[in-house]
Amino acid sequence: MSLPEPYYSEDGITIYHGDCREILPGLTADALITDPPYGVGLVKKNGASLRASVLYEDSPEYVSQLIRKAIPPALKVCDRALIFCGTRMMFAYPEPTAIGCVFTPSGAGHSTWGFQVMHPILFYGADPYLADGKGGRPNGFRTEQPNLEKVDHPCPKPLPWMTWAVNRASRLGETILDPFMGSGTTLLAARLDGRRAIGIEIEERYCEIAVERLAQGVLPLSSPSRELDRK
Repeated sequence: MSLPEPYYSEDGITIYHGDCREILPGLTADALITDPPYGVGLVKKNGASLRASVLYEDSPEYVSQLIRKAIPPALKVCDRALIFCGTRMMFAYPEPTAIGCVFTPSGAGHSTWGFQVMHPILFYGADPYLADGKGGRPNGFRTEQPNLEKVDHPCPKPLPWMTWAVNRASRLGETILDPFMGSGTTLLAARLDGRRAIGIEIEERYCEIAVERLAQGVLPLSSPSRELDRK
């Protein structure tokens, strides 16, 4: 399968503007690290400074279909995966090898049983630390830190979360794949942690935002991935 011309390709980071369901079969990568929509019906933001957020599709019906059509082929082209799946659509995903979480005791939104205090993480394939004989590492972490970076996205992951994910699920020099790139946080984290990365995004405005963020070269203030390195 021939791939489209990259929207961006520099310093080991490649971005494709298009539908991941059409592009994925032509790719290969070491680790799938992604944060797809959660199907929770996020209220669309407005205002001149948040032009891209209104493009975000997050209905349960749309996300369920997206998971069925995009996640299995994404898993096929990677050796392992770490997916922030959200609680609403968690059981729509293929059965994982293991489940972890980000524990947020101050709250992560409302649920039908009170305050949600964790963000589930789905793992697929072999743990690279155990496979390399380096011993076990936590499959999650606790945080109180809000997202300090202001990004034109309705639900961007904090950069320290994604640097942890990149460090946890991949080795130095490997290639990360994020087929739901959004504003490019996974790609930025991959570059900061010495990995190559491929991002796919269907909305061109998010591609523009990702390229702008990569050009800034911002370092994370702190990251739980440093705890992985010290063990």
